[in-house]
Amino acid sequence: MPVLAEDLAQLLFHESKGRPVVNRVYLDVVLAGAVLLELIRSGRVGISAEEQPKRRTAVVRDASPTGDPVLDEALRRLNVRPLNLRRAVEALRKGTREAVLDRAVQRGLLRREAARMWEFSPLTKWVPADATATREALTAALRDGAEPDERIASLVALLHAVKVVPKVVAGDKVRLRARADEIVEGRWLDESVRAAVKQVYTAVEKSAVAAAAAAAAAAAAAAAA
Repeated sequence: MPVLAEDLAQLLFHESKGRPVVNRVYLDVVLAGAVLLELIRSGRVGISAEEQPKRRTAVVRDASPTGDPVLDEALRRLNVRPLNLRRAVEALRKGTREAVLDRAVQRGLLRREAARMWEFSPLTKWVPADATATREALTAALRDGAEPDERIASLVALLHAVKVVPKVVAGDKVRLRARADEIVEGRWLDESVRAAVKQVYTAVEKSAVAAAAAAAAAAAAAAAA
């Protein structure tokens, strides 16, 4: 079960409005990154050992079914050919958001509600359940200097990659971002896991920037047409 992605989804929706606190492009990218990181943390996917970071690829070590459709679909996509980490994140983008949100609803982490912006514009709100414990742990790590465990450090890295740490944890934005940098770079757990988290963080960050640029270019082209 892709718990990390679902916990992340709960944090990325406004507690009362049920709308994402990050744009849709970044939401898709960061949830894909969370699924990839879940597979790495579980040992299903490894990272090749090339010296140059850009040449490192996501390597499926165990493609047998996990019993979870989100993770199994991710393994199927990654097992086609070697992909560098940014490409791996991008390969997981399509459809992942919908699958993760549905699973978060099943787990009781989100509540799906129908809404309308205008009379004929149906919308879906995703209202988070109480995430007090996770937010308190994030606050302790980011604002109070507590040592994060693997789950919290992973969530910090993913949130920081799409620049939304200050929207999830209250406090001085500059200090929160500086502390997030420390956590991403820090040695708070096993070296192999730390390296994987950092590399996925970088991949998500680069993929988010590239996806946003592509979306902006497409919108400009459509406006000019």
